[in-house]
Amino acid sequence: MSDFVCKECGKEFESRKSFHCHLKAHSVTIGDYYVKHFQRKDLYTGDLLQFKSYDSYFNNDFNHFDNYINWLRIEPKNKAKEYVLDKAKKKIQEKGIKYSPPNLFYDLSFMANTYTYKHLWGSYDNFTKEVGLENIYKKDLPKEFWNADTSGMCIFVDTREKKPLKFENDRVNKLDFGDYTAAGEYYTKTFVDRKAQDDFRQTFGAGIDRFRREMDRCVQFGSYMFVVVESSIEKLEEDNRGSNFKSNLGYVWHNVRKLMLDYPKNVQFIFAHNRAGTKKIIPLILHHGDELWNVDLQYHIDKVIHGIGQRKTAISI
Repeated sequence: MSDFVCKECGKEFESRKSFHCHLKAHSVTIGDYYVKHFQRKDLYTGDLLQFKSYDSYFNNDFNHFDNYINWLRIEPKNKAKEYVLDKAKKKIQEKGIKYSPPNLFYDLSFMANTYTYKHLWGSYDNFTKEVGLENIYKKDLPKEFWNADTSGMCIFVDTREKKPLKFENDRVNKLDFGDYTAAGEYYTKTFVDRKAQDDFRQTFGAGIDRFRREMDRCVQFGSYMFVVVESSIEKLEEDNRGSNFKSNLGYVWHNVRKLMLDYPKNVQFIFAHNRAGTKKIIPLILHHGDELWNVDLQYHIDKVIHGIGQRKTAISI
């Protein structure tokens, strides 16, 4: 028997593509067909799952990330842990993940996040051991991180920075990669690449290959890159929906997730919410430098901003 049998007429097909083309004969969209004949439901609300793509429809059990988190809260702990573990193992095997991703990766992957793993396993380290990952985010935020005195630190600003931030003690200097780094005694091979909202969408969309070459140079010189974005994920999603020049944010998030997996020990993404937040966080990153290479910095920023650090709206997958 073939893999695809039309439930409208019983005709068999050898491939998903040919089957999906056949559905036109019934004047039905692909999404309407699957919702009609399979009627998968959101485990939390009981509503029919919205069809976005074939893979997401049959691999996800919730319409929104918040529904997933809320479902985990009301389910018995053993049942929730079993479900989360199964999903995590499938994702790890599918993507060939070897090192623990930051919390941001889970948020961008429609997965349970670090807070959930800590709740169900007692610690994130216990979770990574069970699923066979090397935990590279074992360090906590340095004490007095937010109150560090950065006034005496000289910051190099790359000559190619189009809209440079102004710091108390900065100097223009050509950098091999990134836009900012600390000079003198504070230099620890830590760099910051600042991204305005539109630049972020372009760089991690059409410009992804160029950024990968920049990351290859970063790795070659044993350095670390913090990509600091002058926006939040929620604002990026909202502004993109209302834009006359929409980006494929699903592709952008895919590339961001891929970079986290391909350069696990050399890159982190920080969403600073706005330009003022970017100006505040960059000196702190450069002041602490390599102390932050094994700190999930976005996780700690989310704790300060949201209290519980959980995504408030669904993202484009």
